[in-house]
Amino acid sequence: MKIDLHVHTVYSDGHGTVREILGIAEDKGLDGLVITDHGTLQGYFEAKSYDCRLLVLPGYEICTDAGHVLVIGIEELPPKAKETCYESLMKWVKDHGGLTVLAHPAIGRMRYNRWMKFKPDAVEVLNASYPLSMFFVKRSLGIARRLNVPEVAGSDAHYPQCVGDSYTIVKTDNLSSESIIEAIRNGKVDFGGKLSPMKTRLRIGMGYMLSALRIL
Repeated sequence: MKIDLHVHTVYSDGHGTVREILGIAEDKGLDGLVITDHGTLQGYFEAKSYDCRLLVLPGYEICTDAGHVLVIGIEELPPKAKETCYESLMKWVKDHGGLTVLAHPAIGRMRYNRWMKFKPDAVEVLNASYPLSMFFVKRSLGIARRLNVPEVAGSDAHYPQCVGDSYTIVKTDNLSSESIIEAIRNGKVDFGGKLSPMKTRLRIGMGYMLSALRIL
């Protein structure tokens, strides 16, 4: 199964509507995707209301004090107090049966001590929005292997045309949320795809840097 684990919509900092994203995902031959808007499930719930052949899993992206984390498989948000603390978020997700993925960890400071103590279920090694493929993918692979967790991929699409540029190949014949999550957790995955066009990646990178400056 080809699943894009990292997609943004107009409900956070994406530029595509849910309908646009679902249509492009179908056209590109994906079997499913996770809408991972920042701190909201609105895009996921809208997607669920449509008649679509794709499996759409609940998800969202949380910015913690030890990096960005994709939370998958839970139809509720964590309490606000747990959002910014990496350890608190990881414990909350585990207690609620969800899946955690360290998102684009090659960008930013390495937090090995904290990541090792509270390991994510997987590491996003190929992010289609990475500015440089070889450097960042190699760095991400090193993180995943040091943590000894599965290696996955997502497009991190902020523009609808980028959905499915990179994706996770989940080795299961059962297209259900439970089967996909279990397969990822057990390492029955591979990753495929490519980087999004350079112009798009530069736009996303500029937005990321401006956001980081606002936080500082």
